[in-house]
Amino acid sequence: MRDMIAKIIEMDKTARDLTQRAQKDKINLENEIKAKKNEIRTEYLERARKRLAINETTERRLAEEQKTKIISNCKNISEAMDKAYEQNCGIWVSSIVKNVLGD
Repeated sequence: MRDMIAKIIEMDKTARDLTQRAQKDKINLENEIKAKKNEIRTEYLERARKRLAINETTERRLAEEQKTKIISNCKNISEAMDKAYEQNCGIWVSSIVKNVLGD
């Protein structure tokens, strides 16, 4: 009988030890998971910031190129309008005067 009680007490002690170790392992794993989560988040944000910096540079360069093309196009249109004015100024003025005077 004493042996049975001793075995039961021993088994209870072993079960408590296992439970305590399992609880400690659980807490340790939760802490490791939190640390890994923070590490991954930090790495992700760092990569995102680098991509943003690269994209910003690229977008600025493309915007400058587009701006240059638009300015060049506007200059070409302005020059074409000036040329058309120089060539047709007299005709346009005569036509307007004729239409106004009713001739």
